[in-house]
Amino acid sequence: MTILITGAAGFVGSKMAEYFNLADSSIQLIGIDNLSRKGSETNLGKLAKYDCNFIVGDISNQKDIDSLPKVDWIIDCAANPSVLAGHNGTSSLDLINNNLTGTFYLLEKCKRDQAGFILLSTNRVYNIESLRKIPLLQNENRFDLDENKFMPNGGSMKGINESFSTSAPISLYGATKLASEIIALEYHYSFGFPVWINRCGVIAGPGQFGKIDQGIFSYWIYQYLLDKPLSFIGFGGTGYQVRDMLHPYDVFAMVKQQINSISNDAPKVINLGGGVENTMSLLELDQYCKTNINTSKLIKSVIEDRAFDIPYYSTDFSIAQQYWNWKPTVSSYEILDQITLYAQNNLEHIHAIS
Repeated sequence: MTILITGAAGFVGSKMAEYFNLADSSIQLIGIDNLSRKGSETNLGKLAKYDCNFIVGDISNQKDIDSLPKVDWIIDCAANPSVLAGHNGTSSLDLINNNLTGTFYLLEKCKRDQAGFILLSTNRVYNIESLRKIPLLQNENRFDLDENKFMPNGGSMKGINESFSTSAPISLYGATKLASEIIALEYHYSFGFPVWINRCGVIAGPGQFGKIDQGIFSYWIYQYLLDKPLSFIGFGGTGYQVRDMLHPYDVFAMVKQQINSISNDAPKVINLGGGVENTMSLLELDQYCKTNINTSKLIKSVIEDRAFDIPYYSTDFSIAQQYWNWKPTVSSYEILDQITLYAQNNLEHIHAIS
């Protein structure tokens, strides 16, 4: 079997190569990445170690995709994953080319090769206004779901499920991923090759680049270790906003099942995330850092909310559990411990990419 991993030099892509190589060394791995992300070139040595045939190329360039060898599966990990992409002076066209045009060329390749396609999508396809209406309680150090008030359709005490609204506004980033989902499904129904779409929560783990708008858990730990300034932004500057956390190995566990499955019974679009048990507020993350890194670090507060911020997100992964017997296996604090240990052992590298 030959598997093409896009965005292979990124955090998730390189982890997919690592886990597939460890699981089955007979699988032929091909990786493609344009190396536009700062620090991505440092993963090339790892890809060689994982016997991944790496090709410098851009999935939004048709010639680069057409020149690739025949494959059996494509795992699409390539994206500009920032909810701020296309705003604040960045190119909206670049975002669309990276996240949508590239999907089209990959699907054309699947049609030619009769290869399967797995898209790593995002919870950012869900409607921002509806997410802000989720009833919450303000507890000692975080927001929590309020079971005594009405939940929007698709929301429950388990979190957000796949029926939650995907209408605008969802951000330009979310729109490119939702459009990619739709076109991937249409290719599946039109041309018959398998397609699976995984809407992932916040993926976090050792080796992540970690930026304020993508990889917040790693970013916060890195800023502590590098003694750089940090701020609680929005929602009163309290740090009460909450996200769930998902380890890349748990993403791989689902992807591996999807590749090996011949069943067509499972829904094509599913949520993957840490769920309520693996939620953490920014304040709780900061408390972890104070306990484990620097007890005296001061955090600034910025009161104003930002356009795409939401106060709470947890993933209802009931469909993944029902059809695939999947649930996250790496806890939130295990993830933080892994990130911290990696960063402490690679501080010079962390400083170079920050």
